[in-house]
Amino acid sequence: MPIGFRSSQYSRLDIMGATTSSRMPHWSLEDVKATLNKFRTPSGRREWGFDVFYCPIDLFEYIVDITVLYKLQPDSQEMHQGAIQKSILLGNAIKRWDGAIESGSRHHMVEVWRLGTLLYLIRLFRLPNSIFNTKNLKSSIFHHARAIPSKTSWSYSTSWPLFQAGLLLSHEDGQTRNWLRDELYTNFRTLGCFHQKLAVEALQQIWCSGTDRLFDLSNDDFPQRKLIL
Repeated sequence: MPIGFRSSQYSRLDIMGATTSSRMPHWSLEDVKATLNKFRTPSGRREWGFDVFYCPIDLFEYIVDITVLYKLQPDSQEMHQGAIQKSILLGNAIKRWDGAIESGSRHHMVEVWRLGTLLYLIRLFRLPNSIFNTKNLKSSIFHHARAIPSKTSWSYSTSWPLFQAGLLLSHEDGQTRNWLRDELYTNFRTLGCFHQKLAVEALQQIWCSGTDRLFDLSNDDFPQRKLIL
């Protein structure tokens, strides 16, 4: 197994675990980016195959940047204005990012990851709806998710971005909550991956709390601390 492949898997597990826990990633920003830069096509473009990770390499780098920027803040309840401005710049870059070379289920999967990454940023930095039209983003991500056939590798790969979107669903989104719960449970029953079940339990506890607010998974109100999607 190539060293670049192994290191990418280690960094992926580290970063994705950090997105659903209080810890800072163990890998430094420089080390992650150095690993990502090993994946170059003959033309010099950065790219990895779906055998490495279903999330496109550029979107994964945005997830890294968002996670580190957020966790560097001394107080998540009093976000520094400079960090908010940086988060908006990151959000604009994600919004402009184009994976249009894909088609069919691959296109829908990539769009789910792009929109989920943007919703992850919006939740962490508590950005108001007016900046990126959060309501429309939530509608779009589930439109693309429903266009992917269930019980396929494409649908199995979207658990993390859909979980991020699920954290922003309010009591008014009851039908979407039910669809997401069923989809994650289907993944659990088919794959036997316990993290899919943990994701449902975490969402269910948050939804049943009776409050529609932006949950910080670093706080004690998050019920599943070892969740990795």
